[in-house]
Amino acid sequence: MKTPLNDTIKSLRMGVLLMGICLLFVGKANASHLVGGEISYQWVSGNDYLVTLALYRDCSGIAVGSSASITVESATCLSTNIFTLNQIGSTVQVSPICATSLPNSACNGGVLYSVEKYTFQGLVTLPFNCSDWVFSYNSCCRNGVITNLSNSGNYGIYISSTLNNLDVPFNNSVQFGTIPLNIIGVNSTTELSWNTYDVDGDSLIYELTPARDISGVVPVNLTYNTGYTFDQPFLASVPTTLNYATGQVTVTPNALQVAVMCMKVSEYRNGIFIGEVNRDFQIAVINETNNSPTLTGINGTNTFITNGCPGDTIQFDLFSNDIDAGQNVSLIPNSSITTASWSFTSGQYPVGTFTWVPDSSNVSSQPYTFTINVNDDNCDYYGTQTYAYQVYVNGCNTNEVWPGDANSDGTANLYDLLAVGLAFNDNGPVRPSASNSWIAQPCPDWNNSFISGINHKHADTDGDGTVNQNDITAINTNYGLNHPLRNSNPNTATVSDLTVTANYDTVGTMMAVNFDVAITTPVDSLYGLAFRLYFAPSLVDITTATVTYPGTIFGTTAVDMVTIDHSVGLNGYVDIALTRINQQNINGTGPVARVTIVTTDNVSGKVSLNVAPSNVVATTYSETPVSFNTTGDVVVIDPNFVGFSEIDPGQFVDIYPSPGSDYIAFTYSGNKSVNYIYLTDISGKIIMNIQNPNATTTLDVRSLSKGVYFIKAGIGENTVTKKLMIK
Repeated sequence: MKTPLNDTIKSLRMGVLLMGICLLFVGKANASHLVGGEISYQWVSGNDYLVTLALYRDCSGIAVGSSASITVESATCLSTNIFTLNQIGSTVQVSPICATSLPNSACNGGVLYSVEKYTFQGLVTLPFNCSDWVFSYNSCCRNGVITNLSNSGNYGIYISSTLNNLDVPFNNSVQFGTIPLNIIGVNSTTELSWNTYDVDGDSLIYELTPARDISGVVPVNLTYNTGYTFDQPFLASVPTTLNYATGQVTVTPNALQVAVMCMKVSEYRNGIFIGEVNRDFQIAVINETNNSPTLTGINGTNTFITNGCPGDTIQFDLFSNDIDAGQNVSLIPNSSITTASWSFTSGQYPVGTFTWVPDSSNVSSQPYTFTINVNDDNCDYYGTQTYAYQVYVNGCNTNEVWPGDANSDGTANLYDLLAVGLAFNDNGPVRPSASNSWIAQPCPDWNNSFISGINHKHADTDGDGTVNQNDITAINTNYGLNHPLRNSNPNTATVSDLTVTANYDTVGTMMAVNFDVAITTPVDSLYGLAFRLYFAPSLVDITTATVTYPGTIFGTTAVDMVTIDHSVGLNGYVDIALTRINQQNINGTGPVARVTIVTTDNVSGKVSLNVAPSNVVATTYSETPVSFNTTGDVVVIDPNFVGFSEIDPGQFVDIYPSPGSDYIAFTYSGNKSVNYIYLTDISGKIIMNIQNPNATTTLDVRSLSKGVYFIKAGIGENTVTKKLMIK
């Protein structure tokens, strides 16, 4: 039920709008309290997302509780869930009230209109992968003095964000880098900068959209008063304009008013729509002639993104300004780059200088993002804006090509195949005097570059002017060679599991063993993958190592993928790289590769051969890094082992799935009786004891932590032990 409106507010007319604004500040109906909000999310792992709800409250209205409920639903998956988010941190006053007037803020019991921000957060586990998840929040009521909505006091506020974790799991939503302006001056031009950023580097599109409420269970667009529309939310001397690429809104209101403006930011990856966020926010236009100060982009330009190399001094200036004479401007940086420094000039309009010397550990395909608040010193309300800047640290090298170093990171190795795949079929100038010799070879730049800033000419390792399968030759020829300015590979967040599974638990000497490498939890938008396997040289004959790709998820060799596999001398390493070549990502789970190795004959007792992936680097076609949890396997080499026999019951036992997470199936297909099943941890402690089980028994392992466990089964006169991985 909606709370009745104050009669004075109901009878507002544009001719008495100033009175209406004052009523907004000091005497609204009690149910009118929210002036805006937005929902964002961050991927954590699997289908777990950290969801954040920001609510903005008019301090003259009723209070906001310590928790808030959101609805998470998918129409295609027929799923609806309610999650409770709890408040984090303290409530923050966000209205631009100067220090001397702060005691008179409505948040402090005074009369000055002021808004405060509440932040709620919680972990949301999605039950399915669906293309149309909607995170939503709905609350009563809007202010009755809103001028651009019809009968605004009769409606609530509905905000939402969406996620497509079917086509693109593991997405992070757009983040708003600044608190929106809630007060602007009449007859002044104001640039409303939303300052959003996306840590995944997705393409963003901005749109103004209608304000919404819920009718039953369905969101509906609200009706706008005559003279207003959702994309012209202000009475203004010139039309409101939106830059669809940056989200900057330019407004010049010419009347006192209270306007709701709604911004939708959609994100696309490789042309696929993967999510959106919506911000609904109320802006009061008051009789204030102060103009907000401004801040330029990098070195006085309109560009807010730059890049550099490890060891470089990345330095740029930001210039402030204010068209109101006599005001002083201050700059307040908000940066998580702990090794960067700031300096500011003195004077009325300071210049901020950013200085950073990143090292090789800072190399990443993700930008380092920070914001700068620029404030003036006007009272009661100071002018303020927030600007977001991004700095990429690239794995840089010289402008010369080293044949085989396709990604220009200073060495020829398995990771260079990924660069070849990303630039596959691109064309550019032929490299003069090209050869596969490991020397620096001058070459003019091509038109295209990787997102890191490295030019595609490096992927043309043979210098013939086209990136194709022939460029793999130089990688193999110069494999492992280094040249100056080698940088470490990017550090990335873990998004899936890369698992090695052996076909035997125990083998004898001089026996062949298959180690299958597979992606065992869904990965999204994978284009190229490179990794290393280590085989102890004392336990295997490294010269026998063979790599095959049976049923690999990457496709068919020379049709839609290319590969490299390389045994590194006698030190036990086998390097493997696979990449697509058709500019189409893959997703899901499946086999990657198989390594077959033969054990040596010089072990004197039982020993364990441990094999696990390491040095993993992976990428999507949009060059977003992907990384993996890695899980290995152990094979016992027993010199007295003579092969599998009819009397060995272990060959009839199967544990599936392993790795597992919910339920594990134990099956025995032999003709002896199963006396017991023990589930133990790695120390031998019995966690589960099942006496006289069936030949097919299901074990509930949902309560177990991730790690290594063992299943011991008493079968006839024998005890069979099987390793179990819980993920």
